Parts: sequence; C-alpha cells; structure tokens
Amino acid sequence: MPLTPTWYDDAVLLLAIEHSWSGAAEPGLTAGPDAEEIKLLLEQVRPDALQVTAKGSAGYVPFATRHGNRWPAIEDNPWFDPLSVYQEAAAHLDIRFVLGYSGLIDLQASYWRSEWQRLTSSRMAYRNQALCPNSGYVEEMLLPQLDELIERYRPDGIVMDHENLTVSPCYCTVCESEFQMMHERSAPVDASDSVWNDWLKFHRESFQRYLSRVARYLDDRQPGIVFASNGAHASHQAEEPATDFARLTWDLSPAFAARQASLESRALAGRNRPFDLAVWNRCSARPWAAGSLPALPVYPKTTDHLLQDGAVILSNGGRLTLWVTADRDGTLRPSETPALAMASGFARARREWLVGSQSAARAAILHSDATHEATGNGLYDPGPSLDRIRGAHQALTELHVPCDILNEDALLKSLHEYQFLVLPEQIVLRPDLDEWITEWVRHGGRLLATGRVSPRVLEAIPTFAMEEVLGIRWTGRRRSEAWFETAGAPVKLSAPVVEVGLYGADTIYRLLESGNERHPEPSGYPAVSRNRWGEGEAWYIAADFFTAYHRSQYPGLRELLREVLSQALPEPALETDAPTTVELTLRHLGARVLVHMVNHNPGKSLAQNSAFIEAVPAEAPFRLSVCLPAEPQAVFVQPGEFPLNVTWDGRRASVHVPAFHLHQILEFRLPGSEAVSDDPVATTAGSDIPDPEPAGAEEESETITGAEPAHPPGSEPGSNAAVL
Repeated sequence: MPLTPTWYDDAVLLLAIEHSWSGAAEPGLTAGPDAEEIKLLLEQVRPDALQVTAKGSAGYVPFATRHGNRWPAIEDNPWFDPLSVYQEAAAHLDIRFVLGYSGLIDLQASYWRSEWQRLTSSRMAYRNQALCPNSGYVEEMLLPQLDELIERYRPDGIVMDHENLTVSPCYCTVCESEFQMMHERSAPVDASDSVWNDWLKFHRESFQRYLSRVARYLDDRQPGIVFASNGAHASHQAEEPATDFARLTWDLSPAFAARQASLESRALAGRNRPFDLAVWNRCSARPWAAGSLPALPVYPKTTDHLLQDGAVILSNGGRLTLWVTADRDGTLRPSETPALAMASGFARARREWLVGSQSAARAAILHSDATHEATGNGLYDPGPSLDRIRGAHQALTELHVPCDILNEDALLKSLHEYQFLVLPEQIVLRPDLDEWITEWVRHGGRLLATGRVSPRVLEAIPTFAMEEVLGIRWTGRRRSEAWFETAGAPVKLSAPVVEVGLYGADTIYRLLESGNERHPEPSGYPAVSRNRWGEGEAWYIAADFFTAYHRSQYPGLRELLREVLSQALPEPALETDAPTTVELTLRHLGARVLVHMVNHNPGKSLAQNSAFIEAVPAEAPFRLSVCLPAEPQAVFVQPGEFPLNVTWDGRRASVHVPAFHLHQILEFRLPGSEAVSDDPVATTAGSDIPDPEPAGAEEESETITGAEPAHPPGSEPGSNAAVL
C-alpha cells in the first residue's frame, strides 16, 4: 500500500539541534537561545526542516508542562520557552519544524515511577534505566506529553529517540503477566528454556505494537504529522515494518561514519520508505567512555569530512541530517556555521538528481531477519551478528557492484528485478524463499551463497536449503579454518569452513589442507563451486567468507571474490577501473540513468585514534561503462552540466570520468520516458519477459561527441579495465 505523500518526500537536508536539557543552570542560560542568532544560522544553512530536542534522555522539557518534568534549571523563569524561539525562526523562513523526544529512556520518569522500568531476570533495572513500553509510562506520561507538544507547537514532525536499542527481555509485572496469559506458563529466565524464542518474540512484538500505537496517536491528534523512531528498521532491526512510517532515520557514529552511512542507507532504502541519516558536525574516535577507556574530546569536522559523510548518504538515496549539539549554556558556535552552510549548499545543488530517484542496482544482498535473530541476541542486535552483511556490502562496494540490502519480504516482492543475489552466511531462511529463488535461478538469475545455507535435518540427514540448485551436498562437517586455492597463491581463511560434496556442481577452486604453494594438498572438497541450473547459475563459497572479510579486511579475500564475479557476472551493470576507494551507486530518475561517485579517500592514515579527515585528495580520472537498454542521447557530469564523450557498442555506454574531489554524478539521458521502462536499467532475470533490445544498436561502436575530458596515459578505454 503506497504511503501518503508528505513534505518529507521532497526534502534533501535537515538540521538537527540537540539540547540535553539536563544539569545545573549555566550563566546566562535562562535568557534562552538568541532569536537573531538562530535566524542567522537558518538563513545561512537553509534546511528543509529544523529538528530540535524537546526532551532528552534526562527526561526534562524546557517549557511549563502539565506533567511535572520541567527542567529544574529554569523553574524560576515561567516564560522560558526556547522551543518557541526555534519554531518562530523556522516559520519566518518557511522551514518545517520537527521535535525530538526521548521515548524509552527517561531518567526522571525512571526515578519517579520505578514500576515503569524494564527489569532484568533478577528484577533489577537495566544499566541504561530504560522504560518498558508495556508499562503505564506510555499511557500516563509519553502520549499525554506528545499531545502537549502538538498543542503548543503544532510541529510538522516528531522523532522519538532511544527506542529499539533499549529492547531487552523485561521481567516487570506487566510483561510477565501478559506472557503468562498468552503461553500459560511463566517467563523463561535464560536461553536454555524451550520457550526462550517465544519470549524474545513477545518483546519484538511489544515494541512493534508500541510504535504503531504512538504513530496512530500522533496522526489522530494531527493528521499528516511525520513520525519517526530513531534507528527503527536500520540494519540491526531487519524485520518488516509494522508501522506506516513516512520517515526512517538514524544517527551515525561520530567517527568513521562514511562506510557506516553506505551500509545503513542501503538497509533503510530496502524498507521502501524515505529516510535520512544524521551526521554529527563534530568528531571523536571515542566520544563516550568504553569500559576502562575514557572518552576522548570531540572537535569540529573539517568541511571535507562533513561533505564526504553527506555525499555517501545522498548518493544512496537518503536525506542528509546535519546534527549539531548546543553548548551547556544553550548557545551554538558561530565558528561551525560555515561548514554547515557548505554542506547545505552541497546538498541543495544536487536536489534535481536526488528527489524522486530510485535504486537501479542489479545485485541484492539478502539480510534475513530470521538469520539475524538466530545469530544475534534474538532482538535488535547491532553487534558481530551483522558482520556477514557488513562484509558482503563492503566487498561488493569495493568491487563496484551496486547493490541493495533486502530482508525476506522485500526480496520476495522484487527478486525479478535483480540479476545477482548474495546469501551471505544466511543460516536461517524462510522455507517459502526456496521455491522463489530456485525459479529465479532457473530463469536466468545468478546466485552466490556462502557458508551454511539454512541447514536443516531431513530424515536424520543434515542438508542445506536449495542443495539441488547449488549442486552440492553438505556432509554435516565443518572446520575452524582452511586454505583456499585461488588463481594465485593459496589464501588462508580463518573462519568456519564447510565440507560439501559435489552433486552436479563443478569445482572452481579446491579446499586445501595447507598453504604449501609448491605441493598443494587437496582436501577432496571444493572451496568454490558453480552449478548451472536452467538458464542461470548458482555459485557457492564453502566458508563464512563475508564475515571473515569484514573482520580481517584482507585484500586477498576481496581479490578472490573478484575472480568469482568475473565469471558469475559476465555482463555486469557497471565496469570500471576506478580504485576501491571510489563508491559507485546506480540510480534512475525517469529516463535518466545516474551513476553517483563518492571519493572515500581519507587523505591520510586513519590508524589508531586518528578519526579526522583533514583534506580529501582529488580522485584521478578513470574509465566506466554502464549497461543500458538504449543508446544515450547525451552524457553529463552533474552538477554543472559538463558534457562527456560517450562510446556506444549497442549494449554498453563507455566514458572517461574526469577527476573529481568528493562527489559527482554521471547523468545518462536516454530517449524519452515513454520509450523506456520506469527503471531504464531493469534486468529480466527470473521472469519470462526477454531483455529489451537496445534501440538503434549498430554493428559498429559509435561515439556521441561532447567535451573531451582530460585523462592520464593508460586510462584509455580497455586499458587495465576491471571486469567485475
């Protein structure tokens, strides 16, 4: 069911100002934020929306509330209302106004009503003092105060913070009673109990009900208000949304955010809802204490640092939120405004190629919710259980294979749109996926599976899902590590390795007993195999390959995958000789095919605690070709409408990409939208519809003339081009 359009759909930039509203009063604090200063900031940044904290985790609000949690520092000033200052400044410039509200962490409410706390099995509060969404807190405090915010400020949106990462098994009286009523037994206390998974499912469903309840409440009070829950349905919550969110959002790490932004953008985009990611304008390698390690100071990011983070988000279809923290006296730092204004101008200059664009990736990574639950804590685990997805995303991105990240429900709806599907160590798959993927491969799809593929026991025999398609049989045995044969020297893979027998597949590389290069010792099992199935192929890597790649970062593993992809993808969507530090995303906007390019080069070593990017060096020119259904009428570098020469061979358009600094877009203009599909680079793998013939294809390649960009010697078409 399509979502109702909102103002957020056309946004590209949000400015989020965080206030803690906690601690003792500071000199000059009760004067509130300076209205002229706020207006000047907004005039320079010009965001589509301004988001301001109404309640932080301390649990206080900065206005005269009916609910007893007014910020103590301003008790003697009944007129103090900084939110109205921000609201009026935003209204003056026709900027949307959004309020942030800490939902399930409220230290004041936790202290005031301890029965609202989420409790451990020993009936003690969790360290974060999170509140239970099944407790009276929601009805007695949260919803009435949200109603009060709507009544006072009429915001265009509300975003809840501190939400899904607080979900843990709760042994409060409400949760125990509800579970007892549903299952006719008491709540389990550890994972050895036979109903432990039911207990975890109860908490996931409780959280989903809570989100739906808040969303309905807000929409009833103010129809059309844009509601979001920070972190909901990011990579650590792979389940299908039960709420019709008009906005998904999450804030990124204060350091090393660019790669995280790429992963999370694709995960959120896979929910088929508009989203944004928040980038802090300050940085620290360790902004919060970690165990015995103290927090490290935070300092402003350089403009290049901020723009690099933002470029990744924008190029993957997201909106950019610039996250600024006010000082304790409530003021903002004017010295940080120029970088914010530069980031804003950067985003707004690209608006034409961002709003309404859709992914045109032809590769998909399955991020199975069932696997994530089974390998993590069973809830919304952001830890090592995600390494299989992180590794797959990183490897494909570095090899310039544009990809989407989808859960089971999204994959079932759109599998026919993809040419290539990766199952990265997906140890639990829903049985209904087997038939769909099997038929998709039969009709031309290319499958790559790694590690244990949803192991099952049939008549006391250990098996994998889709063994017939993969052309293998699992022996039931695994090793802790092994050596892989490659086109070069053997590579050690320090990760679980699976012993499988061939059942129709061909061995591409063997599993070796050692790394002896002169006298290889075959184990008798394949390391990499290929099985032809109907019109398609299924490839299998017999190890937790992507988990190993993420954890080791060893380039040799990536090169092994490059060798596999050179055969598994004979005609990839993109071919290039760009370095691995360039991220390429493929999108379309009507009849325009867009290739976004982001330069991830940090310009210096980021070893140890070096988290600051000082100056991003310009990326050298490189070659790129894209598979298209029709000859492009013109190719431009955007923004700037700089024309490029393009060579057309009847199927692929090839260009020399000029040097660039942080981000640029190649715009391939195809014949009018009436002559092409909504997705101009759509594949037909898995369907009975043949690929469209390229319009006007000729026997000879032809060149469409534009301005000839400079390129270094050796970068001419065909020189050292990596076929991916």
